[in-house]
Amino acid sequence: MSSSDSKAQSFVRRRALILGVAVILGTLALDVQAEPIPDGALAPHRVGWFDNGGTMTCAETCKAKAPGSSAEHEPSPIAPTKRVFVCKVAGKPNGDLRTWLYGNQFDDRPACYTTGLDLKGSYSKKFSCLCVR
Repeated sequence: MSSSDSKAQSFVRRRALILGVAVILGTLALDVQAEPIPDGALAPHRVGWFDNGGTMTCAETCKAKAPGSSAEHEPSPIAPTKRVFVCKVAGKPNGDLRTWLYGNQFDDRPACYTTGLDLKGSYSKKFSCLCVR
């Protein structure tokens, strides 16, 4: 076996190793880009997204589906509402989980108000609420 054959085999092995590592890292990257807050369950840090069932406000959703938690909210800057809650809706195409839009749910109005890149506002009666314990 000549020295050039040995170098060629070594080169091929290194390339195969690099390709293998790249495939493994690429596969792991798919998991890393997932949303850190799960749907339908409280994570170890005690935060989770819960579906409102199409009829409940965020305060009602968290009380019913994650007992002991409260809906994430801030004082509302929009009169006459008092509180604004964090919500999210599935984007387009209908129900595509990769295109969540985050929005606001105001006081006792069971709708999540969002604005897309086109700056057109919309609302949805089916949304998820951020519950915190």
